[in-house]
Amino acid sequence: MNRKHAALTLFALLVTIPVHAASYYPIRLDDPKAVYLTRRDFPVHADGVADDADALQKAINRVQETTHQGIVFIPEGQYRLGKTVHVWNGIRLIGYGSHRPVFILGKNTPGFQEGDGKYLVHFVSDRPKEGQPIRDANPGTFYTGMSNIDIEIRDGNPAAVGIRFHVAQHSYLAHIDFRIGSGWAGVEEMGNEAEDLHFFGGEFGITMHKPSPSWPFLLIDSSFEGQRQAAIETEEGGLTIIRNQFRSVPTAIAIREDRAEELWMKDSRMEDVTGPALIISDENNARTEINLENIVCARVPVLARFRESGRTVAVTGSVYQVKVFTHGLHIADLGGTPEIKTTWDTAELPSLPPPAESDIPALPPADTWVNIRALGAKGDGRTDDTAAFKEAIAKHRAIYLPSGRYRVTDTLALNPNTVLLGLHPFATQFLLTDSTPAFVGIGGPKPLLETPKGGSNIVTGIGLDTGQNSRAVAAKWMAGKDSLMNDVRFLGGHGMYNPDGTRLVVYNNNRT
Repeated sequence: MNRKHAALTLFALLVTIPVHAASYYPIRLDDPKAVYLTRRDFPVHADGVADDADALQKAINRVQETTHQGIVFIPEGQYRLGKTVHVWNGIRLIGYGSHRPVFILGKNTPGFQEGDGKYLVHFVSDRPKEGQPIRDANPGTFYTGMSNIDIEIRDGNPAAVGIRFHVAQHSYLAHIDFRIGSGWAGVEEMGNEAEDLHFFGGEFGITMHKPSPSWPFLLIDSSFEGQRQAAIETEEGGLTIIRNQFRSVPTAIAIREDRAEELWMKDSRMEDVTGPALIISDENNARTEINLENIVCARVPVLARFRESGRTVAVTGSVYQVKVFTHGLHIADLGGTPEIKTTWDTAELPSLPPPAESDIPALPPADTWVNIRALGAKGDGRTDDTAAFKEAIAKHRAIYLPSGRYRVTDTLALNPNTVLLGLHPFATQFLLTDSTPAFVGIGGPKPLLETPKGGSNIVTGIGLDTGQNSRAVAAKWMAGKDSLMNDVRFLGGHGMYNPDGTRLVVYNNNRT
């Protein structure tokens, strides 16, 4: 083997073998109200050998029994789970450490060889009373999530699914690698939003039906590689796919037979897709809407196949760009006759361009986060924490808010680069008590939070409760293009205003 061939072989191995991603939360974050899955508090081993399912379930149950909704922090380690673990409504599992913790399904684990519903982690509704059945997550399942914990399904578990996630608003999966191997799927059913997920192997990466509660699903900055049937199998998922990559799969997205789908895919890429990249069903249904924009393809000979008619859309060239592809109901002009048709515009490329870069701003390094409790804030819902926050904003960029209700009595005006970080918008909230003097009486709208024009502010994982205060506005957001408001809950007389004073409507309980 010559050096050039050896280098190419090594490169191929590097891009196909799953590499453990960097930990998103590399240090332990102090939160007195959270539960930590440590040996001090639970009979956990984290060695990848002993079964830790019962210990993990006890930690989840402890949140439900104390704060009802909140966080279980999972330290770095390998946690073998010998049976399904149930995550109750409103509970989030968050990993931390220099390496991501991993939930492992060991080889030939009994019960995962055949049948449906063989989940490693199952996000469900409220914890039932003793003797009552466990109910799947549903339209009332808010605030659940899992972040920075990998899933590994080892050989001999062909029916295994990493996660079932049929949740509603304010729920998410983030920063997870799924090593599915010979298992069935990484995730069965999806809800709300997911980001930075990477699927290796399996019959499917994701297999899903209509989300709960029939709202669309967003998948951003994620990848699929080596699935045996399709990266995503779906029906009526309302899929929004942004900056995803699909490699070495027979099909990227397969819509089930006789089922409609509303798909919008943008700034994504497909490589070595051997069958049709898209399998489109129910093609003459006006509800079927397939739209692609700026999709780069390498060795993808058939872009789409229509299941019922059998017709295909084939594109010449080894590397090409799909500028636009659309299938569905078209109306040429106002008053025109509606028709269902397919249009596309592609262009051959000389080489494969780099993937589209994410436009989600990175959080500051975790070791720079300052815990607001260490600066004197109480978060007990009674003490006025305004002074502590104003001093923190004046002196620090990244301010971490553990679980608590932080009562304030005046506007918190952020600096251009201030970052406010919580991890659960139900458990961590800013609070205006009713009839707070600065927010009632005569005068214009007064914000609880205010950002400067053009700032690079980030506010994430926090609730904004404006109570009963006639002038209160949850947030006056004037930050710039590199800012981010994410996973923020609006309560009370909630809302946001544009810089010109017009009201910007924000629906309660949405992860934005």
